[in-house]
Amino acid sequence: MGDFLLYHKDRIAEGAVQNALSSLARQGSVNPRLAGHHSYAIQFFPKQKSPLDNFFEDEQGNFCGSSGCFIYKGRMGKDALTCFLADFSPDRYEPGDFSGLFTLIIRKNDRLHLITDPMGGNRVYQNDTKSLWSSSFLSAAAASDHLTPNPQAIYEYAFQETTYGRDTVFKEVTCLDSLKIFEVTPDGLKPRPKNLTFDFSPSSAAGPQLVEEAAALLREGVRPVANVFGDKIRTALSGGYDSRLMLALLQDSGSRPQVYVYGPDDSPDVKVAKNISAGADFPLHHINKADYPRLSGAEYAAAIEDNFHGLDGLPGEGIFDFGANMDTRRQRADHGHMVFNGGGGEIFRNFFYLPQGRFTINNLINCFYSRYSTSICQDGFNEGDYRDALHDKIRAALGASSDLLNREQVEYAYPAFRLRYWTARDNNNNTRLGPYLTPFISYPLIRLALTIPLAHKNHGVFQAAVIKAISPELAAYPSDYGYAFDEPVPLKVKIKNYLTYYRPTILRRYSYAIQHRMRNLTLPDTLTGQYKNPHMSRYFKLDEIKDAGLLGRIYTLEYLFTYFGI
Repeated sequence: MGDFLLYHKDRIAEGAVQNALSSLARQGSVNPRLAGHHSYAIQFFPKQKSPLDNFFEDEQGNFCGSSGCFIYKGRMGKDALTCFLADFSPDRYEPGDFSGLFTLIIRKNDRLHLITDPMGGNRVYQNDTKSLWSSSFLSAAAASDHLTPNPQAIYEYAFQETTYGRDTVFKEVTCLDSLKIFEVTPDGLKPRPKNLTFDFSPSSAAGPQLVEEAAALLREGVRPVANVFGDKIRTALSGGYDSRLMLALLQDSGSRPQVYVYGPDDSPDVKVAKNISAGADFPLHHINKADYPRLSGAEYAAAIEDNFHGLDGLPGEGIFDFGANMDTRRQRADHGHMVFNGGGGEIFRNFFYLPQGRFTINNLINCFYSRYSTSICQDGFNEGDYRDALHDKIRAALGASSDLLNREQVEYAYPAFRLRYWTARDNNNNTRLGPYLTPFISYPLIRLALTIPLAHKNHGVFQAAVIKAISPELAAYPSDYGYAFDEPVPLKVKIKNYLTYYRPTILRRYSYAIQHRMRNLTLPDTLTGQYKNPHMSRYFKLDEIKDAGLLGRIYTLEYLFTYFGI
């Protein structure tokens, strides 16, 4: 299913519930299936473009409903729900049995539980009184009596394109702890930890053996989906590793997916994709979003409003575009197609571009979470407090007992922090439309990836070897890195990478601020005229901003705050 709503009937006003339902309707989620458990009511909404049977109830009144993409022991849809309901015990959470990013609500033996995927990617939002929970941020906000700004989260979204931990940009609206499962009791949600275990030490196995293990796990994850959807799968193809690996896996599984690429004719992604499609003889759907007509006046206002609701208020890319974003998402999801996304493939690469060794959490913030400049912030911004909050959130996500991390723990920060809060945030927006899967965000794959020695991950060598193991034909085509994935990485590329690996993290901390100072702002047509920012001017010096993406997110925040009358 798409969205869901869970609420305590005795602890929330009917008006608040109606506000949440009205918000979901504006997002396109209507005609829910109703269920209940004592004082709790649950509404399960169908996916908007390509509904699936994602609710099952047995003769005893036990039921299981899923939001997102739920795969259990290689099963999908009703089969997965039936099997999981039969197996379910509140004292046993086996993360290796699951695939996909999802939320489950299960009633069994007169007890109600809420469970999310092992990595906690499917966010669950709760309102101010902790009496309503939803897959939709906007609906949880609409069900809250009072909303006040959360400055830390405002800066996180503006600078990093998402919010981290349990925070949202409103103090009263929070996320459930992604590392917990919950029993829904008369007194509220009772958490218990997930049974997640990771080995933070490199494997002694040879590189080819690790490649073989990764390929086997990837095939194991993709084949059940291909068996269900056959050729009704859509996947992107660009010039990099992840989409090539995704296509290789789908073809290897027997599927003939519908392949698309975004970008102008002269973009490296489009050139590489067209070369592969011509050589491998499969159709390629090329879409240039820049070709969408420029809108103005009421038409543009309607497109922005559609983006705002369709993307749940605060998408990483902002809400200001001429309709291409939502249109292409809806096209991908129509007519019962499963959409594959390669997000998370960097688990097989050196994502943070750091060398072997130990690093502090502040080192990690320096090299990846310092995309800001204090010069564009108002005096109320305290850089130390901002970084301390990020530090605490990273440490909690890693479950780290010390600020000093070994290299495998640094690698874990990619799935535990980046994927959980950045990549997965967009999954909710896509899974409310139709079936949508990011196969690389998988507990078994992440466990394996953490044991792959860094030397294999550097320069993309390991992922290239996995692509070659699954499809030597696809690996042989050139990439937008300037070489094919079945040939050695050129020396000049390695030297360039090493210069980044060994650049001191303190220098990387200031890279964005220095680059921002040297820029000249080129305002895109989509942002022209979006100048009224009474709320965000309390946090940012808008006239000093030279980053159009950052400015678009700030305008998006302004739209959100204006919408809720703050």
